Amino acid sequence: MSEARLLIRWVWLGAIALLLIGGCTKKKVTSPSFTGPFEMTEYFPLNPGSWWNWSIQVDTIPEPFEDGDVNLGEPFVDLNKDGFYDVGESYQDLNFNGRYDGPNDPWSEGVPYLDRNHNGQFDPPNGKWDEGEDFADLDSNGEYSTWSTYSLTEGMLEDTEVSADGSTLFQRRSLSFRRNLYFYVYWVEADTTDDQFSNDSLGLRWHSHFTADASSPQDDLKEHGPIVIAKPQMAIGDSVINVDSAGVGVWISILADVEDATVSAGYFANCLKFKWVASGWTGNMQEYNGTSWAWYAKDVGLVKLEKANGSVHWQLKSVSISQRNFP
Repeated sequence: MSEARLLIRWVWLGAIALLLIGGCTKKKVTSPSFTGPFEMTEYFPLNPGSWWNWSIQVDTIPEPFEDGDVNLGEPFVDLNKDGFYDVGESYQDLNFNGRYDGPNDPWSEGVPYLDRNHNGQFDPPNGKWDEGEDFADLDSNGEYSTWSTYSLTEGMLEDTEVSADGSTLFQRRSLSFRRNLYFYVYWVEADTTDDQFSNDSLGLRWHSHFTADASSPQDDLKEHGPIVIAKPQMAIGDSVINVDSAGVGVWISILADVEDATVSAGYFANCLKFKWVASGWTGNMQEYNGTSWAWYAKDVGLVKLEKANGSVHWQLKSVSISQRNFP
């Protein structure tokens, strides 16, 4: 082989090697540069007088709609003025079947009806929204959708007790909300919640979760808690396993990642992303059974929450904490 050919071969092999090496060195780093440990007191600073305002999207609740046209029934002479057809009263046999057909009977050709979607034909109820049917536009987007919006307001943080817990003096603080439901065009106060948290040398702990909801009055967390959401210091991959005092409710909290979050209150970099896996909880806590995800921003607190089964989504709208306001 000539020296020229040998030189060309070495140059060619060297170029391939450089490409391979360069490709490896330019590989995108997907893991966070700092994996912990993180000080949890910095990620949910519980300072009296602070407040949070979250919006809650519930995508399992369809917007109310008028399903199908209304069968008006055949006209009749209401002799006793009770609003209903009675045997013996005369009527117009519009479909010529020899009997009276009322609003609750199957509609047939010739019987008057209310054409709700104005398409010129009778449409029976079918359990789903069809084009042209009136609906309550809860999210004001001009389109029929299968979710409505809730809002938690007045998330004010106040001290409720100071007590000795082992050798550590901690302040247990109550985070109280008033939950409002946007229904049609009105805001209606639906219920109130009272959650007690502490975040100190014993970690971020959740002591009670009471809602003034007559359908689910039991505060299972207060009965069998508290739940340790995070240890005082957490690194990615660390976990906490909680089993309630009854030995039934299980709550596993895992620091899964560090991730940015964009919500109504703004952009928050390097949030701690927790994975919660719960089972066996009853009362007000049963809504958490399954897998939930929560994002905590440094010096701010909870900015985003996706509850079990992806049915409920929280995002921070505004916050005032340590004389700092977002947005």
